[in-house]
Amino acid sequence: MKNKTTEFSFILKPSTHGVGVFATHDIKKDTHLRLFGDNETLDLRSLFRKKEEVPEFFRDYCMDRDDKLICPKDFGQMHVGWYLNHSKNSNTYPDKDYKWYAARNIKEGEEITINYNLLAEPENNKPDYY
Repeated sequence: MKNKTTEFSFILKPSTHGVGVFATHDIKKDTHLRLFGDNETLDLRSLFRKKEEVPEFFRDYCMDRDDKLICPKDFGQMHVGWYLNHSKNSNTYPDKDYKWYAARNIKEGEEITINYNLLAEPENNKPDYY
């Protein structure tokens, strides 16, 4: 098991939910997961967009904040972290800056998931599957 993740630690592959993020090697519990490139602390203020500016199809890749969305900076070059699928029994957890860590040992080939309920979206904006 590795204690570090790099740009070679994750790959996008087909998943039961469309596309998912999968580990390319074993990862130890509490390891920081490099899911958003080298600049891990996302400046969420710079990612806010008005809903009407974002085409409907792209909104699935955004976090809902009532009349605004938190979106990738460039939908044509999205970090793997934007492809994380939801699980109530996720294998990750965030810190206060939304840096993600392994909640338990993760095996090579296992899908990396997050609990969307931890994203602090307003309750009235959460889809039924949360």
